[in-house]
Amino acid sequence: MKSAALRPRTVGFALACLLAALALVVPPRARGENWPGWRGPESNGVTADRGAPLEWSANRGVLWKVPLAGSGSSNPIVWENWVLCTSSDGPHQQDLQVIALARDSGRERWHARFWGTAPTLYHETKGNMATPSPVTDGEHVYCFFGTGDVFCLDAGGKLLWQRSLAAEYGAFENRFGATSSPVLFEDSLIVQCDHYGASYLVAIDKRTGANHWKTERPEAWHSWSSPICAHLDAGRFELIVCGSEKMDAFDPRSGGKLWTLRGLARECIPTPIFAGGLVYAVSGPNSATYAVRPGGQGDVTDSRLAWTSPRGNPFVPSAIVAAGRYYVVDDHGIGACLEASTGKTLWRKRFGGEFTASPVSAENRVYFTDEAGSTLVIEADRDQYTELARNEIGEPVFASPAIAGGRFYLRSARQLWCLGRRGGKAEDK
Repeated sequence: MKSAALRPRTVGFALACLLAALALVVPPRARGENWPGWRGPESNGVTADRGAPLEWSANRGVLWKVPLAGSGSSNPIVWENWVLCTSSDGPHQQDLQVIALARDSGRERWHARFWGTAPTLYHETKGNMATPSPVTDGEHVYCFFGTGDVFCLDAGGKLLWQRSLAAEYGAFENRFGATSSPVLFEDSLIVQCDHYGASYLVAIDKRTGANHWKTERPEAWHSWSSPICAHLDAGRFELIVCGSEKMDAFDPRSGGKLWTLRGLARECIPTPIFAGGLVYAVSGPNSATYAVRPGGQGDVTDSRLAWTSPRGNPFVPSAIVAAGRYYVVDDHGIGACLEASTGKTLWRKRFGGEFTASPVSAENRVYFTDEAGSTLVIEADRDQYTELARNEIGEPVFASPAIAGGRFYLRSARQLWCLGRRGGKAEDK
């Protein structure tokens, strides 16, 4: 494996390992559903977790909040009794950090630091080298940074293996850097690397760091979207990838291409979603939403397109399907709700604000957080717009939220907020 200088610091290492080991023997649903990676347990922003708060403010319903070193727009991940964030800092954002916190208190459990091998361009306000979200299987944590570095750590923060994809296959070349979050499938960590250089998908053995397969994508010149694995039926999966002007499906076990849908915009940032038997893709700016039936072969643009919608689509935020409805908000705060199976428009509404974060959903609610730190909560199972709450924390937010264990985790530009209720009642703090 290619090497990068490592500067780890662990706090209470022995205790952290013991707590992590205990956490692994707790049934996965014992404390609510986990949020193990980008966009949650099914990579679609939706969780079956219950008890998330409806209302909060900067001084009400705050269970804890902790400052985070450096910058990061990755979403926090949650597994049982710990919460993990990544960040970057330094003159070129080359100093990479992985921070594990205790779920109940926000206390730092361990903090690992690494040096990034190939820092790239990034968005001055919203971007950094810690834009990709980490992912965990409950035993190990996998982090991919915009520098092209991949790290595998155990539950106590010990480095097990590392790769510099930039050193091996070339540094990333696009104006926002590498932002795609990796996804776990069986024994592979799959990373999408679309850029102006040589684009590719790579499946890395999550135990050893060696390649299972690598698929070249010479026709994909850039993308900031993340891949997902759609579970079609028993034993059958498709790896869905949005790139320049198209969406592709691959066999996640071999990397072989299955089908292609043409029509996406040249610049793809939102992550596709799989829900109700359809794959949904949106790109922008000023492009369309596509809903396609998976399971095809070759070019499926004319044969498997279920519906398309040309209006109100975002450049950055991903969409969400909740309660049989497709929800989207564009970067300038125009929200829309469509019937997920047909694409019929049910309503459009000006939410206000500017949006970068992607929505999340739990208990028939959809949460939309804007760049000013205001979270709009709407009822998900209504054909009419039904607003439930607007919650302000007064700090900029560019990272997408996480929901786990009845708590709402919101990463602002300066700190991580844990919002929720004790004893069924929100408490001031």
